Amino acid sequence: MRRALALSIPLLLLSAACTYDNGDVQHVLADPGSPIECRTETQSTIDTDRTIGIDAGQGAGVYIEYAAGGHWHVRTSCDSGKGSTGCNWDVLVYAPDGHSLSNFVPEDLEAEDSLGPYNQSQATYELSAHTTTDLDGFTFDGDPGVAATVDAFLDNTCALPYFFWVGDGALHPGSPSNPLTLTPSSD
Repeated sequence: MRRALALSIPLLLLSAACTYDNGDVQHVLADPGSPIECRTETQSTIDTDRTIGIDAGQGAGVYIEYAAGGHWHVRTSCDSGKGSTGCNWDVLVYAPDGHSLSNFVPEDLEAEDSLGPYNQSQATYELSAHTTTDLDGFTFDGDPGVAATVDAFLDNTCALPYFFWVGDGALHPGSPSNPLTLTPSSD
């Protein structure tokens, strides 16, 4: 009996998901034993004025673009063309201390989707979207040349492999950690 209990406790701990709670929404992150790093911030460069072609319904992803002057564009897609019933995205964005984000404009959101403040004290905005065969997204502005941080979850799971951005001349498919802070290459 002791041996069975001793074996079941580590297995139970490995199967439990780690979470974080910012007061009103709790997000499930990767299994504690997995190599995925959630809640560890990674920094990367995002190329200014580079866009990403997306085929709606042909792959799950959070696509991030930056245009000169502090203009950001974030879109979500799903691989519903492969039989999925859709993707439930939760995407948070915020700026470094001392900077702010503004002019949040929803893009192609349906009635069940929302875009709005998540935590006013941190100037964080959140997109909650059920994406199927279309693209859901938003645009926003920040201080020109200043980084923005994106924190994304797909179906309540850390969305590391689903980040896409162009940096240092190459398309980056996936992030080594979540959240991801992107600094514009130039402005």
